[in-house]
Amino acid sequence: MSDYNNTIAFWKRKPKDNDEPGKKYPNYTGKMTVDGKQKEVSLWLNMKKPEERKEGDPDMSGQIQDPYKANND
Repeated sequence: MSDYNNTIAFWKRKPKDNDEPGKKYPNYTGKMTVDGKQKEVSLWLNMKKPEERKEGDPDMSGQIQDPYKANND
């Protein structure tokens, strides 16, 4: 994995059957490796019309979290 250290990759998120109506889901999801540790990333695009944006609004926003681990209790 060292060849991919300090890298990030995104994939367009496809809607899922169990998505909740009205809930905002990320436009892209992916993985990143920082100092040999893998993380999961989510990316939202700012879809506001230019006239609705305020000065300083980001074009994108994101979140980084530890990889999801299901409880198998």
